[in-house]
Amino acid sequence: MTATQPVAFVYDRRAMSQRELLEARLRACARYISAQGWGFGGWWVDEGEHALTDHRPEFDRLLTAVREAECDRPRVCLIYGWNRLAHSNEIRGVMTRRVLLLGGWVETCQGEKRTPDGRYTQVGRLTSGPITA
Repeated sequence: MTATQPVAFVYDRRAMSQRELLEARLRACARYISAQGWGFGGWWVDEGEHALTDHRPEFDRLLTAVREAECDRPRVCLIYGWNRLAHSNEIRGVMTRRVLLLGGWVETCQGEKRTPDGRYTQVGRLTSGPITA
């Protein structure tokens, strides 16, 4: 792995007890990272009440890790899909901006991304089918 290859910091949230869906999303993120040839910076998951509010301690920890990561490597906050940040566009926008202000970008496992230069790349939409392992 070279210094120019991005390192991915994976974020998710889980309010309900459906652990198997969370695990399937995290496996999908791991496959995406591998397919892109990226480095792996770790997993952060807000659970329970924190998954439903705009107070996200694990997301804050992810931002600290992004901030402290090697500055010469591109950094990406990888999420399975946009609703893994929040269902609210307003909260999702605030969380995305926090990553962008650190020089990183936010990308989904479907290839959609928001980058620090203000670009939004929409590749496609997730189908309504179930998440497969």
